[in-house]
Amino acid sequence: MNVILDIPLLRTKGITKSKHKEPKTSSILLISVAITMAIVLLMYTGLSYTDGKVKQYSACRDKIIGYEQSGIYKSPEEFRLALTSCDSK
Repeated sequence: MNVILDIPLLRTKGITKSKHKEPKTSSILLISVAITMAIVLLMYTGLSYTDGKVKQYSACRDKIIGYEQSGIYKSPEEFRLALTSCDSK
């Protein structure tokens, strides 16, 4: 029984090129900075939006409480109803 073994030949003159290039450090750094900046911008806009909503709700609530102290609302139900109008804004 004969067993044939294939021995790979070493090629010293041939240059092998990979199909996929490795990403460079500068491109990895650039992508990381871009992602970080996008996250920071999204957080900033989200915080400024919610801060504006909180201030708007607080101003509405303060106005209604001022009206209640002036005696405009005749019953607690009217006062609660007026406060719910701040929630819808």
